Amino acid sequence: MKMQRTGHGAPRPRSPEVGSEQRLQTLQKRVERLEMELEGLQDALYRHEVLQDRSNGKLLRRTEQIARDVSRDAGRRLL
Repeated sequence: MKMQRTGHGAPRPRSPEVGSEQRLQTLQKRVERLEMELEGLQDALYRHEVLQDRSNGKLLRRTEQIARDVSRDAGRRLL
């Protein structure tokens, strides 16, 4: 039989079933917490990607406009 330490350092016997049940509940709670944290990270990553895509789209449109303006200006200077 396994022994469990008390807060005072004195070992006391514990039932394997009670210990297993408690460990299982503790692990279930940890897994649930980790799942919630993972979902939060996934949501944050998705929001970041959406914002990044919007920003990249704006930069691309600006760059394309600048390229058109430069090309038009270069064409006028050659004439």
